[in-house]
Amino acid sequence: MVSPQAATPHTEPEPLFADVIVPRHLAGPFTYIVPLTLQPTIRIGHRVLVPFGRSLLQGAVIALSQTLPQSLDRARIKEIRSLIQEEAPTDVSSRLFQLSQQVAEQYAAPWGQCLRLMLPPAPKKRAQDQPLISTAPFVPPVRQTDQSNPGITAPFIPDTSTSWAGPLFEALRCQGPSRILVQASWGGRLRLLQDAIRLTLDQRKSALIIVGEAERAQWIRDSICDHETGISPVCFHSGLSDQVKAEIWDRIHRQIVRVVVGTRSAIFLPLAAIGVIWVEGEEDAALKEAQEPRYHARDVAWLRAQDEQAVLVLSSSHPSLETRAAVGQRGVVVRQSIPLEERPTVQVVDLRDHGHSAVLSQPLAQAIEQAISRRAGVLLFLNRKGYAGALVCRDCGLVPRCPACRVALMYSRQAGRLRCSYCGSSAPIPETCVSCSGPRMQLIGEGTERVEEDAKRLFPRAAVIRLDGDTLRRPVQAEALWRKIEHGEWDILVGTQLLLRRVALPRMGLVGIVQADAGLSMPDFRSAERTYHLLLDAISLADSATNGGQVIVQTYLSSHHAIQAVAQNEESIFLREELSYRQALGYPPTVYLIALLVSGSDEKMVRDAAAAWVVRLTACSAPSVARPVAADNVPSTAESIGRPDRLTVLGPVPSPVSRLRGRYRWQILVKSLDREVGVEAVRVTVKDMERTYQRRSVKFDIDVDPIEEW
Repeated sequence: MVSPQAATPHTEPEPLFADVIVPRHLAGPFTYIVPLTLQPTIRIGHRVLVPFGRSLLQGAVIALSQTLPQSLDRARIKEIRSLIQEEAPTDVSSRLFQLSQQVAEQYAAPWGQCLRLMLPPAPKKRAQDQPLISTAPFVPPVRQTDQSNPGITAPFIPDTSTSWAGPLFEALRCQGPSRILVQASWGGRLRLLQDAIRLTLDQRKSALIIVGEAERAQWIRDSICDHETGISPVCFHSGLSDQVKAEIWDRIHRQIVRVVVGTRSAIFLPLAAIGVIWVEGEEDAALKEAQEPRYHARDVAWLRAQDEQAVLVLSSSHPSLETRAAVGQRGVVVRQSIPLEERPTVQVVDLRDHGHSAVLSQPLAQAIEQAISRRAGVLLFLNRKGYAGALVCRDCGLVPRCPACRVALMYSRQAGRLRCSYCGSSAPIPETCVSCSGPRMQLIGEGTERVEEDAKRLFPRAAVIRLDGDTLRRPVQAEALWRKIEHGEWDILVGTQLLLRRVALPRMGLVGIVQADAGLSMPDFRSAERTYHLLLDAISLADSATNGGQVIVQTYLSSHHAIQAVAQNEESIFLREELSYRQALGYPPTVYLIALLVSGSDEKMVRDAAAAWVVRLTACSAPSVARPVAADNVPSTAESIGRPDRLTVLGPVPSPVSRLRGRYRWQILVKSLDREVGVEAVRVTVKDMERTYQRRSVKFDIDVDPIEEW
């Protein structure tokens, strides 16, 4: 840090210049003059208000110097307006400051956008009144004293029911960062989480729990809250008001709060002395930020755990393949074995043997009738809302598509219209085909509306409730449906994965997977893994076999390894086949991926810009960068990558959603065995592209380690 020279009566004080990062999509800092009044106090990491164009932005000082670069004209340099208001913290902690730089480097994102994640929420001014949340200071729990040694508190000893997780408890008692993968049932993970928090608090440290969804975060917070043992967590997520978030942030900054449960942004909270970071449901796609910077909270958690010398726990009932590979190299894996008698019986029904007209096969319909007669509860699971997946012309094969997004329109019987799942626009059902004028328009692919209709038709006396994106859209209607479920006012539940967000669902006598292979045809290399995980989550709601719990899996692909692994209750079947497929085609965890998206309103300009980016990527690391290959002609991993620093550039090709809200979209995929090599190639070339094309005309997006399709 540069210290300004003290002023004397006969000399002018030396000028001081500050490099300031602002929260905008800009790669580098901007230089400002430090006013004389701030020179004695300003330091690196301070948050300041600076003029930026016509607005006033909050930025952070990253460097101080008494020398101005020759390329800058002092007459055009503006002054820092002020430090931020006195009542708020004026600086970013050195650890979070460093973390923001690491995130920027790892995700090829502007540093200012990453630094913004570390800043406290900006609440609106309000009258002086009672605080929105309790500000009572944290009081360490009083432990039972050892009678032979009065005054010495007895250390917490984990319950014997979690003795299978001994390596985790050992890691929590040791110093130094470590990464633990916990694979267990939800009940086992919850007990283990409570034990881990109590051990952490005993060591006078803090605990941070990260989950994907706000609703699940609140549920976990309520489940682990125990004032007798000192576990008094706060919940932090985007659904809270700015005022509440700012108040929670301030309490964390003042070290009043010791346990936090939050969604992905909570990984950047200024929690001090972290002992454990627990990522619950580590495979959840919601842990990946969809907007720039597109960080993954699970991976940022490991960066922070290493800096804090903390234990990172990656918790799931079915861990992702990437986490299995990462932890398997240097981490520790603990698993809870589940007795066979606690699992339901599983029956696979091959729909090819039961015709194509019925949504519910005869074996499933009979099982539903038996479950209803003994009031055991039935779940019919299908991860596709609406009445039908699409409308198709039986004469020419045309599928009506959204004019703005160019994706197939879904049919909603409740609305009586075709709907776009992306932009929400709707259209009436055409009487004839717009292409060939043929009258034979047919609905294909079942949705939850169709399942609900068939269930009501076959079982008219049963109370049927549908839970999907349509019925849960309005909060009032959603709460009414959840209350009915809690009070047992139902016989059959029809739902998508949205119902899995509620952990406290009742056990079902029958779980029927209406179409288990519905997600296997998605154009995504993770489609089999996601299908497998969804099936396991749905099956976990079934009662044990000893209590009559039964699962019926309807499918057209009974031999698929995801279906077979579920049918035989053998995880190794899925892992062996899926890893072999990933390795052969060069997908994670074998290689690292970077997805690039070029978008704009001019189709030709977007296409040309995407092609130009591929040329730059190819030349960037020559001769180590492989030549670009067509997306439909993917070489084997050995041929295309070869050396650890070798890149494979696929594309450019139109995005699966080739036009969204009026903007044309082309995509590129970069593969690399070395993550840093791929990120550096993208970081260097995107700067050239943004200098060549104005951001308003063409936009260049980067997604390192992508989770969802663009």
